[in-house]
Amino acid sequence: MAKPISINMRLITLFLLLSSFVCFGQKPPIKFGNIPMEDMKMTVYDKDSSASAVVLADYGESTISYNQTEGFQLFFERIRRIKILTKDGLKWADFSIPLYHDGTADEKVTSLKAVTYNLENGKIVESKAKGEAIIKEKYDDNLNFTKISLPNVKVGSVIEISYKVTSDFLFNFQDWEFQDEIPTLWSEYRVHIPEYYNYQKYMQGYIAIAINESETNPKAILINSKERSDGPTGGTKFDQDKIDYTENSNRWVAQNVPAFKEEPHMTSKTDFISKINFELSSTRSPNGSFKNYMGSWEDINISYWKRYEPEITGNNFLKKQVEEITAGKITSEEKAAAIFQFVRQNFVWDGYKRRYLSSDLKAVFEKKKGNSADINLLLASMLEKAEVPVSPVLVSTRDHGFIRESIPVSSQFNYLICSVKIGEKTILLDATEKLLPVGMLPERCLNDRGLVVSGESPQWVNLQSQTKSRMVISADLKLTDAANLDGNLNVESTGYFSSAARKSFLAKGEAEYIKEFVGTKSWQLAKSNFENAKEIQLPFKEKHGLTISEHITTAGNTFYFSPFVIERELENPFKVEKREYPVDFGSPFDKLYMVKITVPADYQVDELPKNKILALPGNSCKYLFNATQVGNMISITSSLSFNKSIFNQEEYPALRDFYGQVVAKQVEQIVLKKK
Repeated sequence: MAKPISINMRLITLFLLLSSFVCFGQKPPIKFGNIPMEDMKMTVYDKDSSASAVVLADYGESTISYNQTEGFQLFFERIRRIKILTKDGLKWADFSIPLYHDGTADEKVTSLKAVTYNLENGKIVESKAKGEAIIKEKYDDNLNFTKISLPNVKVGSVIEISYKVTSDFLFNFQDWEFQDEIPTLWSEYRVHIPEYYNYQKYMQGYIAIAINESETNPKAILINSKERSDGPTGGTKFDQDKIDYTENSNRWVAQNVPAFKEEPHMTSKTDFISKINFELSSTRSPNGSFKNYMGSWEDINISYWKRYEPEITGNNFLKKQVEEITAGKITSEEKAAAIFQFVRQNFVWDGYKRRYLSSDLKAVFEKKKGNSADINLLLASMLEKAEVPVSPVLVSTRDHGFIRESIPVSSQFNYLICSVKIGEKTILLDATEKLLPVGMLPERCLNDRGLVVSGESPQWVNLQSQTKSRMVISADLKLTDAANLDGNLNVESTGYFSSAARKSFLAKGEAEYIKEFVGTKSWQLAKSNFENAKEIQLPFKEKHGLTISEHITTAGNTFYFSPFVIERELENPFKVEKREYPVDFGSPFDKLYMVKITVPADYQVDELPKNKILALPGNSCKYLFNATQVGNMISITSSLSFNKSIFNQEEYPALRDFYGQVVAKQVEQIVLKKK
């Protein structure tokens, strides 16, 4: 693969001046194999007693330097040391090294050492990882993993790994995470970059960097060459060329970094974990030529359109199939729905999230299986044959991270869907999911905005769900003298609620679905009925005739019970007082719970939960609880509505308090006493 910069001269011998030095005069913070005794004796991390393990030190260094045969190359070195504190920490003994590859060119790992240290009879005993503990695993067309399992790891062990990676892919500069899911005492990253390479660097996360230093140093390459003359005098001419340049160096250190803890309703941790990211922006060769790699969204749009357009407008073998599918369909909307249904029902997503085809569309059509780009470009090509305006849309799934629109690089995308324009209406389609109606994207795609790829200027499209999911639970129950509740329970769901229920019902079958529905509750189901299991445009309905036992607590002549037999908010998911990350529910939703309870004639209501209304500013979320009694009939209505899906950090305290009040209200009980 071509390097961004190379020096093409008559090279015989090459010397690098000042080629080896430690930035800022500082020694590395860790030396492999030099384990302090206090680390071996550590039994608990004093700043976080719940930690299952702790990163004692993590040191990395990336250097771009010149090689006489390969040109400029990227060299990355790392030493990582971890203390195991509990059994849960044993999982940190498995380590993976990602290695990029393209065609026959690949990154290479060398100088790999992995050692476990245990304290036995007051002495440190080493156990080294051998060849069988190191395996290579192919992940996809551009990524492999070298995986290491350290030996003889137990509670109290210290494990250590060091390695070097040599790479020709200078665009793949190593990012660095200062934070992990366990605490880190010291994390340090150093980089040395020649002036010829311009990387855009950006920090993310909420951890303060303790040391942030930079400096420049003069560097030079001496090139010795010789040229033999074939003239009458003969002889050999020796030349020496010197290329001076500046090397830019940085050093970042984070100390006593707390563990990154995933919190409820957040997207990928890659969005929020404290790290520094690198993107190759431009290069300038020693002879002065300049190349821009960052480009613009316009450039990215053109690049992808050149790749996608032949697939969409070509593949004429699909025409006959499209004609059969759309026979009798008049409008573009009808044609689009028919084609979408055909692709969705006849082609299986293999689970891979991709933005490129794995093979040509004819092969995909024959295999009836493919990645997200395979299936949705097939959909786009078939829609084009039906003259339905369609464009591919590049997206980043929720687990891949959000898009930084200020940094126009295509590696931020990992997935492909389709956008259809019908009149003034834009419909987003993803044919990988069989149980979502037209216009609903899989929840994994609900991640801010996507880039519409076309032959025109690039456009961004909102990926937030336009569908409000809704669950309506209604129950008509009768309290018996035996402290049981007899009656009927109905659940009707739409949107993502119905999609989840359908997927579970169709995958497990009715018997297993009912078994999981009852779970550990003391319920006896007399009969159950399900409607619209396969009619995905309609609400999924389930109806159960049942007897509920052990829901009521008795004390003498007094009954205590919750009006919520299902779907009660058991606890506030937002436990931390301060949250650093937005709360993202994915999509807005409603939960409506209505129950009528007939009590025995010889009992009277002694205590009934009071009515309550809660709302956040702008009615972003609202809760209504209403309890009434007419004769021996108790009616309860509980309505929880979220009218938006994302709440920022400033809104978090109010949201946390709101949810706490909902939980407190729903825990209140009805009290009945015998007359």
